[in-house]
Amino acid sequence: MPISEDHAPAPTLRVVLVDTRDERRGLMRNLVDGSESGASVVAEAGDRDAALLMVDEQRADVVLLDVQMPIADGLGTIRDLRGSFPGLGIVVCSFDLDRAIVQDALAQGADACLAKPAGRGDVLAALGAACSGKPSSSEALRGMPASSAGGSA
Repeated sequence: MPISEDHAPAPTLRVVLVDTRDERRGLMRNLVDGSESGASVVAEAGDRDAALLMVDEQRADVVLLDVQMPIADGLGTIRDLRGSFPGLGIVVCSFDLDRAIVQDALAQGADACLAKPAGRGDVLAALGAACSGKPSSSEALRGMPASSAGGSA
């Protein structure tokens, strides 16, 4: 029986996680994955080259990355992702986000910056906003500490 338009599943954001540490990618995966979230992790990458490859292969909508890969590599990853995939949503989620790093990340092409620990609601809102091109009113998107409700990464 065909699914009617009224009951069609919502489109799922295809997310690539980028962090040098496996355990941190696991934490981010727990925040993102889930049918109710509207997002699905389609790949993980531990460095810039793998991130570029996974975004291309998986036709990702958005990347959630930690800018500390070290920071210069994280910023370069953002720049290279933006240059190669202009329509890609890019959300930075990192423990050490001072104003200078936030400004650098945004200048390189990030759509949003979240300070860890970030709550699930903040992460999902940032991913959605980065893909829709609509700015979010959340202070977390400007590099301010995010709430930890609903889990955190």
